[in-house]
Amino acid sequence: MRDHEITDDQIAAFIDAASRETQVPEETQRLRDAEEMLAHKDPYAALKFLEPLLRDHPDHPDVMLAAARAYFKSAQLNKALVLSERMVEANPADFYARLLLGRTLQRLGRADEARGHLRLVNEISE
Repeated sequence: MRDHEITDDQIAAFIDAASRETQVPEETQRLRDAEEMLAHKDPYAALKFLEPLLRDHPDHPDVMLAAARAYFKSAQLNKALVLSERMVEANPADFYARLLLGRTLQRLGRADEARGHLRLVNEISE
């Protein structure tokens, strides 16, 4: 259909359909809520939203990233380490996951292991 063939009724129907509230899947809303809790510096609340997602979708990259961030920010460093290692293994080009891995290793006192990850991130970001 060409632009000049679109009727006023079709435009009105489109606007009406766009203005209706869309249903967001529960999983998506939980992830959004977790991200909001992280933005409000409440990683424990974020983890409450993420627990069912970690159980049902343990390999989803967005779930792993949000959970790793929440674990890191709540000083649950071994859990953050496990997830960040999995993310880097699955996608070596994910530099945020690599940064999180490096910072987690640093906080665990494993500076030698962290150095390589952080150096790579720094080289790319320059």
